[in-house]
Amino acid sequence: MTKAIPELLEAVKELARQIAKTTNKSYATHFKQIVKVLPPEVPDLYAWLAALDDSAIEELAQRLRKVEGSPRPHFTAAVKKARAIALQQRTLAEMPTTFAEALRWAMERNGVSISQLAKQAGVSYATVHRWLRGCFPRSQTLVTALERALELSEGALSGRLPRWGLPKIGAEGKSSPYPRFTQTFLRVAALARYGRPWNDLSPNEKEALRSEDEDRWNRVSNRQKRVRKAIKKRFRLPFDEWSLQARKEWEEYERYASSAPGSAARVQAALAGTPLAPTTVRKETLKRERKLIELFYGYCHKERGLDSNALSLALLTDLELVHSYLTWRVNRYEDVPPVTRSEYIFIALVKKLHRGYLRALALGVDPNGVKELERKLKIAGIDVTDGYHAVEPLLETPEPLRWVIEGIRLMLRDAAGRVGDLLAPQIPTAKSEAAEATALYRDVVLFWLMAAHPLRAKHYYGARLDMNEFQDGDFTPGRGHVGRASGGYYLAYRKVEFKNARSQVFQSLQDQDLVTFPLDDPEHPVLVLDLDGTQYSLNELFHVYLHTILPRLAQALGRTGPLLPLFPGADTERGIKRIFYSRSAYVAAVPNVPRGLLPFGPHSIRHVVATDIVKQTGSFEVAANVLLDSIDMVTKHYARFAPRDRYSHGWRVYARARGGER
Repeated sequence: MTKAIPELLEAVKELARQIAKTTNKSYATHFKQIVKVLPPEVPDLYAWLAALDDSAIEELAQRLRKVEGSPRPHFTAAVKKARAIALQQRTLAEMPTTFAEALRWAMERNGVSISQLAKQAGVSYATVHRWLRGCFPRSQTLVTALERALELSEGALSGRLPRWGLPKIGAEGKSSPYPRFTQTFLRVAALARYGRPWNDLSPNEKEALRSEDEDRWNRVSNRQKRVRKAIKKRFRLPFDEWSLQARKEWEEYERYASSAPGSAARVQAALAGTPLAPTTVRKETLKRERKLIELFYGYCHKERGLDSNALSLALLTDLELVHSYLTWRVNRYEDVPPVTRSEYIFIALVKKLHRGYLRALALGVDPNGVKELERKLKIAGIDVTDGYHAVEPLLETPEPLRWVIEGIRLMLRDAAGRVGDLLAPQIPTAKSEAAEATALYRDVVLFWLMAAHPLRAKHYYGARLDMNEFQDGDFTPGRGHVGRASGGYYLAYRKVEFKNARSQVFQSLQDQDLVTFPLDDPEHPVLVLDLDGTQYSLNELFHVYLHTILPRLAQALGRTGPLLPLFPGADTERGIKRIFYSRSAYVAAVPNVPRGLLPFGPHSIRHVVATDIVKQTGSFEVAANVLLDSIDMVTKHYARFAPRDRYSHGWRVYARARGGER
């Protein structure tokens, strides 16, 4: 009997297991006896078996008969089965790594044309052609048919498919209010919950996912009901449709409101006697104010029939007109609480203008009359549907942030399925596949960043990379928002770039002082994630994103300049919201996630983080510190935390502080 080394014995056992799996256990038992007749030195069992011919196998059978003293009838067939497996292994080793190249290689090896393979697989010529160009089949069952047609072992082609990178679902979800959300949800939930692509699910499994998705659209807030009614009859008059006189008047108001204290423009205006606002109004605030006036002018022009040349801020001094506008707004709705923050914000703007700009223009202002209108609105009661409505199901759970993190893990798996190693990505050659892969890599980094640093959306869609500073080693942000020190990246924003820059939170800083947010802090709980036994850090992914993904996105989308958008394609408010509405489907696809989650925007991440922090710590102050906001603002807008839960949490904290004393 030949004395085999342990590695060789393990290889025999592994081959026996494969034989038992594909044929029967009897063959596996017979094959194990090969250790009795192995040559003295077999460095590679698979290579040795692959080189055997039938006569050599018969010779082994005869040798085994002499050793055991009796024939072993199934030994020859078992060794031939092992040889077939070894040949398949050699074939797999020779095959190219990508699906498209492996398919082409197998077709050329077997002399099969596109037309022949299409006929054998039951698909069209165009479908096979797309596969050879880099697109992926949507069904593993179909790939198994390809393997049989090309005489390949099971897994030869399917093993080269990115399990988490299968393409979008065809026409499924087209009737959904958010088709991209629904298509992503169905595709990812099929893989996350059943372990198979959508096309391979049973009818009952497909129906279960469809039903779950359809149910979510029945959860409509009062705000959404009002919006649906309002968009049926739009009345806003866009700024570019205003008369020249009205546009000039508004631009004068912007100069009045936006000049920064101490600036040369403000000094010159003050010396010239031009009216100036006592405090600077942010550009974002001016944009919101203009939208309110666009709606008011739309009512005056389209509903009241005023000539466009008559539109002027002076109309706001006609309180009967203002009253009729508010009355008209609330009368548009039925069976829905009509007074919202929109009406209240509008009347607040009117009050502000009466006390400031309109008074400075010596118009007939009536602050007390406006205040009375405001009082009536308050008495009526304002329906406030907070921004957390979309993520309400998550906020009701003990750990809201957990679901977002799990959604990010699904995004990481999907991205890995498209580019391979996340830290050394291989971008697909097909143009459409490359675009989707780079966009998904961008979005998972963006999603992860916002979960780790829940800043406002503008800090991300407005973020820039200073290309004059950017380098492989450490660098400073320059005029951008990204820096690197000691190998760790960080985001950096000036005080003036925060919405509440004038609040007590930032009172110790100068306008251009930086506030930094590190991506490699070892004490931060969300900067490192475990993914199927492998740990990924946001800092590492961010490095790959800056050097590999960002340049491709910038080139494809035509973004240029020394201040390059940090997230091309997500560098506008509308763009980043569209991305979040689509990618939030990954959170909805997490197994056992609370049902009813709706597509949510970036601001909802602040709600989730704040609520999670308050639920874990019982402290609004801790949540306020993370959001860089006041405790009052967090209590009012973000951390929706039931009083009874805070009460119980308070006693638990007290008990821990006492060390369990009674």
